[in-house]
Amino acid sequence: CVEQKMYHAETDELPSAFADGSKNGGERHGANALRVVEQVPGQHVVIQARCIGTTIVVRQVGRHLTFAVRMPEEVVNSVEEGDDQDLYLCLHGCPANQHIDFRNFRARAAEAQGSGRSRAGGAAPPLPPHGFTYQSARAKCKERLPVEDLYFQSCVFDLLSSGDINFTMAAYCAFEDVKMLHSNSKRSHI
Repeated sequence: CVEQKMYHAETDELPSAFADGSKNGGERHGANALRVVEQVPGQHVVIQARCIGTTIVVRQVGRHLTFAVRMPEEVVNSVEEGDDQDLYLCLHGCPANQHIDFRNFRARAAEAQGSGRSRAGGAAPPLPPHGFTYQSARAKCKERLPVEDLYFQSCVFDLLSSGDINFTMAAYCAFEDVKMLHSNSKRSHI
């Protein structure tokens, strides 16, 4: 229905157009069935691919990119089943420096918890390397996410693993994106 397009984003580079500089699906009739809409310059972009019923929300929160996708099950299944439709999302994945080392995180958390138990005199355990305890991370996340759902739990994990306060906003934006993308707002809390 439209020309194939590629959108490429990196930290501090959230463009308002596709890689070729265009903002829609080309010159053909119905080209606006595929378009990039900049919501907040450099921070929030929505890509709409109406011809396949798909919406992609990309945000930069702090030093991190987040995305949310609404896509019909038929499109998801056709990609998973290997149909040759040249439809690719996140083709090259996340940069290695954006990955969270779960083993290292769990080892640090266990070490911090173990050192807290062995302290004499009832002294408080030291703060984790990133400055948040489990309770302080929960309190910070509760400011924006009052319901203890998946978004709240992700916020707490991200604060504990990174110490980056921007993750409270990332979790909140993810929740808002789901409310906007999902047809049944009652199913937003997962």
